[in-house]
Amino acid sequence: MKNKTKYRLFAACAPGIEQILFQELNNIGIEGKVTHGGVEFSGDLLTIYSTNLWLRTASRVLARIASFPLASLEEAKGRFSRYPWEIYMGSSDYVRVRASCHKSKIYHSGAIAQRLVEAISERLGKEVRLVKESSGKKAPLIFVRIVKDFCVLSIDTSGEHLHKRGFKKFSVKAPLRENLGAAMLIASKYDGSKPLVDPFCGSGTIVLEAAMISARIPPGRGRRFAFMGWRTFDKALWNEVLRRSEAFFRRPPQPILGFDRDEAAIQACIANAEAGGLLDLVNFSVKDVTKLWPPSDVGPGIIVTNPPYGRRLKENNSLLAFYAEFGQLFRERFRGWDLTLILPSEAPMLKRSLGLRLHRLGAFSNGGLPVELLSTVKGKQV
Repeated sequence: MKNKTKYRLFAACAPGIEQILFQELNNIGIEGKVTHGGVEFSGDLLTIYSTNLWLRTASRVLARIASFPLASLEEAKGRFSRYPWEIYMGSSDYVRVRASCHKSKIYHSGAIAQRLVEAISERLGKEVRLVKESSGKKAPLIFVRIVKDFCVLSIDTSGEHLHKRGFKKFSVKAPLRENLGAAMLIASKYDGSKPLVDPFCGSGTIVLEAAMISARIPPGRGRRFAFMGWRTFDKALWNEVLRRSEAFFRRPPQPILGFDRDEAAIQACIANAEAGGLLDLVNFSVKDVTKLWPPSDVGPGIIVTNPPYGRRLKENNSLLAFYAEFGQLFRERFRGWDLTLILPSEAPMLKRSLGLRLHRLGAFSNGGLPVELLSTVKGKQV
């Protein structure tokens, strides 16, 4: 019998890209509600499987287990033991807990995590040990959030952070996370119908994300997920979800090109593309941006890039001149093209130096640095 349980779900994302994630969910037929740090929605196992497989901008998908008033540690263990942890724990003897307490009578997150572990142990009839998230152990991850004496329990359905696409990543300095690269592309309305160029491609994140969008390849196709360890895991349903996803594949109709002046970066790009099975969908070349021209055999497209700034460029006194030159190059050589890039929020002079009319599509943190998502593409601010 198929599991028809309905779950309250939450797709978490980097603060600042919630509207992009909301748009992604709409694109796969799911209605949701935007909240800080993600989107709330509901669904069954099929929904859990599909969102983990297809969402490009989410960091993880959580399933709400329960929510209830909780004002004392004394009652915590009894409340926690009511829920069917045997479904989510599988054969694991370990659990990871991320607990937080705000504006509540319970203020000790470590104590609440310990009460949860004790409750799970009693429920399962065996000792379950609490391990740190950094331990490297493959253990279920449970979230306990208490705000104003109200507790919400959630279980992670994803496992490793969803920006990990399931293949080894060879990195260079100042890497861009895959979910943020995807957010830049989606906010730019990129769908593969126009050529794409990244002149500062680094380890290839934007180019490879563009390849998966254009080819309609699900970003989670090559990895494992936490829900595979649940007692309710439906392997036949999961295989059907994978089979259906393969029917969407197409070869990118327009070129997807990455350039960088650093040969080591291009070698990393090629290695990453090969590891992800994307090498024949993209093209990488060593080239300085000053020698960049648009492809001659295609129409106008879009440049999407994470250019050098601040900590990434030692010659800080040359930044303004560098951006002025890049802006001039774009105006003169890439007429009819669009440009999307991220720049430090606290460096407005870089934006001015470009000399381009840019729309602010959003803001988020890249490697701990607040950045703005800017584009010549008009769109809804996120």
